[in-house]
Amino acid sequence: MNSQINPTISIIIPVLHWKRPLNKKRFFMPRQTIVETLADIKKNVQVPYEVIVVCNGQDPELIEFVKNCPNINKYCLNSVNVGVARSWNMGTQLAEATVLCYLNDDVSVGPGAFEGLYQLLMSDINIGQVGPVGALWEGANHKAYVGQNELADADAIAGFCFMLRDSIYRKLGGFDVAYTPAGLEEIDMSFAIRKDGLRCVVMPNLDINHYHHHGVSAYSTDIKFMSSLINTADLHEKNLKYFKRKWNI
Repeated sequence: MNSQINPTISIIIPVLHWKRPLNKKRFFMPRQTIVETLADIKKNVQVPYEVIVVCNGQDPELIEFVKNCPNINKYCLNSVNVGVARSWNMGTQLAEATVLCYLNDDVSVGPGAFEGLYQLLMSDINIGQVGPVGALWEGANHKAYVGQNELADADAIAGFCFMLRDSIYRKLGGFDVAYTPAGLEEIDMSFAIRKDGLRCVVMPNLDINHYHHHGVSAYSTDIKFMSSLINTADLHEKNLKYFKRKWNI
């Protein structure tokens, strides 16, 4: 039920690759790309929505796909990789719905999944963020997953798929671009939401699957962003140090 007029949910998807590079250590694992993800949304999401893609890749095939795909309502073509936080912020500036959904391009979405998250978010004004996966944190460390079998409050919602109200995003000032190009920006948002007195809630048993095995966080590599280059290990240390300082951990 794609609708560009008065959408209920704005689905924001950053994309860097049309055909995601293969993680050779996980060659046997399936790969989900932006093509399959958009097809899933069109087939399975019934609530009125709009799809906003923020393209950070320079692959001519990717750019051509984004510009011409009928399943994309709005897009932003960046001349460089601006990172996840900036991409989410850019996509949000194009959004017209009151509920924002941030989705990785390697996530499959089954029937009823987005409807379930939306209904949960709107069921209680004290709920600030919802997602299919979340965890408890101890300081700056992941402690344990929660909500595998029943609704549960989490310290942080996983970044591959989550929803929050546009009003909360505006109040908190968006995603912190200091985490550019990627890593901990979604945890930072959950911490900010809870600091504002709202709940982060996990909804289990949704038909949402993250094929993360071929993402850059799954192996060591160099990431080009803006006018810089950083290795994933160095990036993690940089962002973790900033996260600890920001949250006085």
